[in-house]
Parts: sequence; C-alpha cells; structure tokens
Amino acid sequence: MSESTRLHRDLTVQKVIDASPSAIGVFLRRRMACVGCAMAPFVTVAEAAASYGIPVDELETELREAAARSTGGGPDA
Repeated sequence: MSESTRLHRDLTVQKVIDASPSAIGVFLRRRMACVGCAMAPFVTVAEAAASYGIPVDELETELREAAARSTGGGPDA
C-alpha cells in the first residue's frame, strides 16, 4: 500500500508528518500550527481540521496528493 493511501483523517498529525514529510507544506500553506505542536502526537487530522474550520475532506485530499507527489505516484497511487 502506498503512503498516499495510508494517509487518512483518523491518523494523528504526527503520524502523517512522520509517514510523509511533504505533509508539512500542506499544514503550513493552510496556516495550521500543527508542525512542531506539542499536541500533534495526540490530535487526529480530522480534529485538527475541525479546530481550524477546514473541511476535513479537502485537507485529507491535499495530504494524499502531497504524499503522492513525493513518492512519484498519482493522488490515488
């Protein structure tokens, strides 16, 4: 299974960053303070999206696309 498929809203922010460092850019572009946050190991992507008022489907898609670009696959790779 590819990195982009494994990334989903129920993973913690830290697990997403660890699995795909390209996710850092997504969080920063969205002006989310998740990178380096003490809560990153405990907060899921869905919880982080909700706390920033970002639709979780959009964030999840952006994270998967970033992971796919970093591995050379497509968004559904």
